[in-house]
Amino acid sequence: MTVTNPIDRTVQLMRDRLSLGSLNHEVIAGNLANMDTPGYQARKLTFEESLRDVMENGGLQMVGTNGRHINPTDAGEAMRAPEVSASGPVDLDTEMTRLAQNSVEYMYMVTLLGKKLSLLRTVIDEGGK
Repeated sequence: MTVTNPIDRTVQLMRDRLSLGSLNHEVIAGNLANMDTPGYQARKLTFEESLRDVMENGGLQMVGTNGRHINPTDAGEAMRAPEVSASGPVDLDTEMTRLAQNSVEYMYMVTLLGKKLSLLRTVIDEGGK
């Protein structure tokens, strides 16, 4: 039986969410940079939709039926990058709204991660007293 550390898992999820936010920012910035390019189609991450589908269906179930299968605790490293799909011509207002929302979500996650690490530091510092 494998015992996973919930602290490591939480920090890993926060780190992954920050990486996703950075990637989303790059996609939105690319849309804005190419706004006047003839024929350019706005791009959008589809990761959120896939994640929502998985969460609504009770989560992703991973079962190892062969010794050569990926260990579910290491699956995050083997996951492919979120897909980027075209979503039509670039609309300045839409992209600026997406950029603002992404920035707020990113800063929220930075704040949560900072609080999590601060709490861990307090527990470690106070635990030795």
